[in-house]
Formats: sequence, structure tokens, C-alpha cells
Amino acid sequence: MPALFRFLVRHAIVGFSGAALLVVALVATDTAGFGRVIRESDSGLLAACLVVYFLGLTFSSVQIGIALMTGQA
Repeated sequence: MPALFRFLVRHAIVGFSGAALLVVALVATDTAGFGRVIRESDSGLLAACLVVYFLGLTFSSVQIGIALMTGQA
């Protein structure tokens, strides 16, 4: 596997892990009623998965950008 691909995948995993932890924390602490909405909604699992997905895209991009800017490549 090429080094660049490994670099992108490694930092994407870090970003998605951070997003998943943030969503779990939001649901657990019921911040702004988010946890209640997720638990009581019929499609709460879908909503939580979409939030993790889109936060994961954002966090992964930031993680890759930070790694590139600090010279970890």
C-alpha cells in the first residue's frame, strides 16, 4: 500500500474516532436535548450515524491538514 494512502487512512481513522467520541458524549450528557432527541426518535440511529459521518468528514479533514502543516507526512 502506498505511503500516501496509509497516511490519509490513518488520519481519517483518527478524525472519525474523534467524531464518534464527541457524538457519544453529546448523547450521554444530553447537551441541548440532543441525547433525548436521538433516544426518542424513530430514526434516532440514522440521525446519530449521519452526525458521526459528517463530523467525521470534518474532523478527518482537519486532522489531515494539521498533519500536513506540521510536517508529519
